[in-house]
Amino acid sequence: MTDSRAHMITIGAIASAHGVRGQFKVKSFTASPDALTDYGPLQLADGRQLSLKIVGHAKGLLICQAGEVVDRTAAEELRGRELQIARTALPETDDSELYHTDLIGCAVVDEENLWRGTLVGLFDFGAGEVADIQIEGKKQNEMLPFVAPFLMDVNLKARSIQMQFAALEGDDEAEEGGAA
Repeated sequence: MTDSRAHMITIGAIASAHGVRGQFKVKSFTASPDALTDYGPLQLADGRQLSLKIVGHAKGLLICQAGEVVDRTAAEELRGRELQIARTALPETDDSELYHTDLIGCAVVDEENLWRGTLVGLFDFGAGEVADIQIEGKKQNEMLPFVAPFLMDVNLKARSIQMQFAALEGDDEAEEGGAA
């Protein structure tokens, strides 16, 4: 990956073609779906730019058109492609805000600052954010609520997130004890 591509982040993905005139459906990953076009032209992973215009909405997806996509065949070729922007195109956050992209890949440490794994994702299933953590030496990831008291500290400069694992380990011990 070249330096210019190293700081690109995905803010949407093309789901499918829509109609016969080059329109396509997009899943937006921005807090407000319509904000997808607020950052200027978007790029595909291969570096091509798309100047998106939102022309409608359908079942949680945006219906978009771009001057660079002239017919259904061209729109179909974009299916599954990620829409990206330079990280520098995002506005600065205040002290109480974070971008998910800045957290992915951070080391996750426990209450005693011992390295436990790496944050590989953040999800919100409706009851608050959940951290997806690849734990060292385990095949299956662990998921912890990404709120207090589980979330203890975030240090972006150190690329470290401190989380409470004691409650999780207590559940594991109870399961093992109950299986005897």
